[in-house]
Amino acid sequence: MKEATQQALDTLSRGINAELAAYVFYKRAGERVSHREFSELLNKLASEEKDHYWTLEGEYDSLVRSEKWVTYNDIMRKEGLPEIPEEMAQAHRKRLDLLDKTNDSYAILKLAIELEEDARDFYKSQIDKVDDNTASEFYSFLAKFEQGHVNVLTGWLRKL
Repeated sequence: MKEATQQALDTLSRGINAELAAYVFYKRAGERVSHREFSELLNKLASEEKDHYWTLEGEYDSLVRSEKWVTYNDIMRKEGLPEIPEEMAQAHRKRLDLLDKTNDSYAILKLAIELEEDARDFYKSQIDKVDDNTASEFYSFLAKFEQGHVNVLTGWLRKL
């Protein structure tokens, strides 16, 4: 396997773990808050993180099979995504431990913003590390999507 492809697979693996952790975070957070509208937002974000997970899984699979990137537009057209297991990398357990100790919406929002900023920054850091234009566009798309989550959560922070 080409060195660049192995680097991409390693990066995608990190992203997959991060998306799993975000999914679990939002599912748990949605159960902890009493504000119905805020809980619905957290569950919506969980669903979007699950979509990101499957997007990254699709890219990973494509690189393993063909050593070619699939455009995110092709992956986003998939229907009927199955549920994912609630497992994640050790690095995200600390944030979940903090979540489990609070029902405070403000504290949960701060944790969620941190989670999204970390994801955004990770994807942004990968854009210039790849020589493949499709890969660069893929990471740029994900970074912008995560920034959208930061914006939504920051708006909620101002509401509270």
